[in-house]
Amino acid sequence: MDLPPARGIRRVEAVLANERGEVIELTDVPASVSECVLQDPSQTALRGRAVHPGAYKLRLLKVKDLRGVTHLDPPEVRLEVKDKSGAV
Repeated sequence: MDLPPARGIRRVEAVLANERGEVIELTDVPASVSECVLQDPSQTALRGRAVHPGAYKLRLLKVKDLRGVTHLDPPEVRLEVKDKSGAV
């Protein structure tokens, strides 16, 4: 994914949904870690947990930084969750 240039500290969030409307919310930092994270300007790794198995498609991608929120056109990203083991 091509992310906009970093403007200091940023947080990336993605939402994936399956055909039943169930969602997975992914972020670039676990909730227990400080949100003050400096990152490479164009790369990130997203983490989250899936509650329901199924095929999911990326529906929303946004970047929050010091200047506000940037909504990006989500690229064609799909993933399949086979069981309730958790981490995505």
